Amino acid sequence: MSKLSDILKCWNQVATAFLQLHGFKQYGKDGFGRMTHDHVFQFFIFNVHRHTNTFTLDIGIRPMYCENQNYLILRPGNRLGKLASKNGLDTWWPSDTDEVRERSLTEVLRLFQEYVLPFYDNTRTSVDIVKSCQKNFFGKNKFGDRVSWGSPGYECFDFGYIYLRAGEYEKAAREFERCSKFVSASNYESERQRNEKYLKLIQLCKTAKLEINAYLQNQIQNSLSNLKLDNWLFADIYKSIARYFPSPVEQAEVEKLLQSINRADITVGIDQLARSILVVADGNLNELRRLFDTGFLGDPRDVIMIAMGKTSNKKDFSAPFDY
Repeated sequence: MSKLSDILKCWNQVATAFLQLHGFKQYGKDGFGRMTHDHVFQFFIFNVHRHTNTFTLDIGIRPMYCENQNYLILRPGNRLGKLASKNGLDTWWPSDTDEVRERSLTEVLRLFQEYVLPFYDNTRTSVDIVKSCQKNFFGKNKFGDRVSWGSPGYECFDFGYIYLRAGEYEKAAREFERCSKFVSASNYESERQRNEKYLKLIQLCKTAKLEINAYLQNQIQNSLSNLKLDNWLFADIYKSIARYFPSPVEQAEVEKLLQSINRADITVGIDQLARSILVVADGNLNELRRLFDTGFLGDPRDVIMIAMGKTSNKKDFSAPFDY
């Protein structure tokens, strides 16, 4: 087995219950992530040292309404050691033997719970991100220097979109103006050609909210496609799948069924229907299959109404309640 395989095998033994409780699932060969209801992808990637038996975690968030190519940018975020220490030490954990590896990953999980989860919990939405990075009277933000909000001087390329999503259109326009200045001053023609895009975004900030939302929704779909996240469910749905169906085999089938819901065939929210299906099935895989076999009882709204009658906690099926 490779060094990464050994680490992931031990990590799954140490952390699976915790990860499922918070809506995470594996992403790619070396990462894990969860999608918040505001389409912020919160992820961490195992970074295995090439020459030594050590590893660390790269922590990051990527709003899907920002510009995203077919790879994850590790900002906003930081390395686990830098995020979890005041002096910003870049810590690498040993993985020489099974015993050492388990001890290291147990420590990593503790630090993740103590430092990374609060970072994620305070960056679930564009409004959360804005609040977390804003500096107070003393020039400090919520996480101090432990979080890098972007490459110095280039944060505007994300925060233009973040402010736009948060409804702070004047601030968004100022960020896009910075983007325009950067690319127009570039020595590369391909970069200078991007200036037209940012000039249009500056004008978009002055238009109706409906047009802005349509633009951002298109941006989200492009990001999901580029990062192969099209079929990802929201974190609270994955959490519910794990709660109702403890078996990994059943979880895989349930996930596939929920992902198969076709937006074109229903008149209710896909995510609302998915949550309702889980409540109605209540851990019975045959019942869940029946809901799909009958076309959601002939009317998806009936499934939602039944779910409403089965729980007094309406947020279980009607709206994201944790993420």
